[in-house]
Amino acid sequence: MKRLTLILPVVVSVFLSVSSFGATISLKATWVAPTTNADGSQLTDLAGFNLYRTDGTRTKINTSLIPTTSGASSSPYLFVEAPTASCTMTFVVTAVDSAGNESADSNTASYAYTPPPPPVETPSAPSKLLIILS
Repeated sequence: MKRLTLILPVVVSVFLSVSSFGATISLKATWVAPTTNADGSQLTDLAGFNLYRTDGTRTKINTSLIPTTSGASSSPYLFVEAPTASCTMTFVVTAVDSAGNESADSNTASYAYTPPPPPVETPSAPSKLLIILS
């Protein structure tokens, strides 16, 4: 069985947005694709990538193989997470060849999420104040 090695760093850039149903975090992941197999031979059949969230349990982010054209800084892989509380999310990426062989994990990339404070509701100011001589 051929083994792939993915050795260059994963960079996770983070952009925050808020939906009407609660906080969502839009994440942008970039990495550098491997060029060799684990044995040092030239990698000629790279099929794509898998991105996993690895804090707590290992969960695959992508539903289908991420194309080889994604993940570069010029074409980042975009995905959304919806944490409900403060947490640190940790991610890894793997390379997959055309036979379905998957590399070992890349280095980890993490993002610490702290939810924004709830809005503070304050009463509106009184209006039409009058002072009358008594």
